[in-house]
Parts: sequence; C-alpha cells; structure tokens
Amino acid sequence: MKTHKHNCVRSRDIRFFGKTLLAILILLCVVLTAAAQDEHKLTIEGGGGVSPLVGQISNRLDTGWHVTFGAGYNFTRHFAVTGDFMYNGFGVSRAVLNEARVPDGNAHLWAITANPKIRFAPGHKLDPYVVGGVGYYRRVVEFTSPTLVPVTIFDPFFGAFFNTVVPANQVIGRITRDGIGGSIGGGVDVSVGSSGVKLFGEIRYHHANTGAIDTQMVPITVGLRW
Repeated sequence: MKTHKHNCVRSRDIRFFGKTLLAILILLCVVLTAAAQDEHKLTIEGGGGVSPLVGQISNRLDTGWHVTFGAGYNFTRHFAVTGDFMYNGFGVSRAVLNEARVPDGNAHLWAITANPKIRFAPGHKLDPYVVGGVGYYRRVVEFTSPTLVPVTIFDPFFGAFFNTVVPANQVIGRITRDGIGGSIGGGVDVSVGSSGVKLFGEIRYHHANTGAIDTQMVPITVGLRW
C-alpha cells in the first residue's frame, strides 16, 4: 500500500542512524576496495558510536548516538588534516519536558569541523594519534505531541483509495542554538591487510558555545579510515 504522510510526521532517530551509517560503510567499502597501496595523500573516513554528554547540558538532554564522515589530506606520514561532518541524536530529559509542560521531545546537533591530526607510528599495525578540531556547531531541541494524521491509502488488491488516520509526532516548539566550538582527543588506527584500510577507535571532548548552556560531550567513535 502507498501512504502519503504530512510534514509533521518525523522519522525515528534510530532509523536515521542505521541508514546513514550503512550508507557511509557502503561508500567506504566501494572506495577502499579500489585501494591497492598503503601510502596515499587523500584520506576518507566514516564511523559512528555513542555520544555521552557532560556539564550542564547532561542534565537537560540524554546520552545519544552519532554518525560522522570526512575527507582530508595527508601532508606527511605523521600529519594530516580532515574536514568532518558529525550528526548527533539525543533524547530530552523528563525534567525538561515537565518544565515545558509537553509530552515528548528530541534533540540533535550537527557540526562541520577542520581537524588536524598527528600520527605517532605510521606504517605499523597499531598507529596511535592525537587529533583536535574547530568549527561550527548547531543544536536543535524540538518538543513534540502525539497526534493523528489523515492519510490517503491506495490498496492495489481492491484497486481503491480510502482515507484513514495514522499516529504521528507533531512538532509544537523548537529551540535552536549555534556557535563556534572545538574538540581534542585521541585514538588508534589498526591496519587491515595491505590495502591501506584501517579500523579506528577514537574518543574526543567537544565544547561548543551554543547559548546560555554550552554543549559539552565526549563521543566515542568506531569506524573505517583509508
């Protein structure tokens, strides 16, 4: 059956996370399969993981998840710079929902950053590194209310259209804050074979000036890099 939903119907965060991460991994696999050497100037990466919050923001939003991807340039074997895009999804704490007198809510944050990285053991199986970043962060909190949305459905079995209603979440309020932020952290690359593909694990502290309450989080990321 074909269903048309109004704009107030919002996709669930977990489905967005799964589809985005799958698309990143497929893109990486396609490019990495064509790689035949370990030494190269261009680099691409993608991954995802959990996004714990710290500071005041942790009392207002719940720990979430993130996906990230980027591309950059290896200036030397020890130094590279990448441009990254990161998307985080969070829940809204019950205390905030009660304070706003709304039934439900969600939040997300995306960032575009430039990230210099120093590698300590290029060419080795395990290659630890330190990485920093600076860029633009945008945090959005939405308050929602359950509702019923009228839709028109076509049933090919009976060959007829009919009207019905489906449950949905309607956005009844939105708070947007943005600003400049930065990050610092480290990780390790683990070489996979001889193609230049690396599995990496990374943890960073992010701090962004997003209004009266800064955004502070410590995302833990696992992904692939070439």
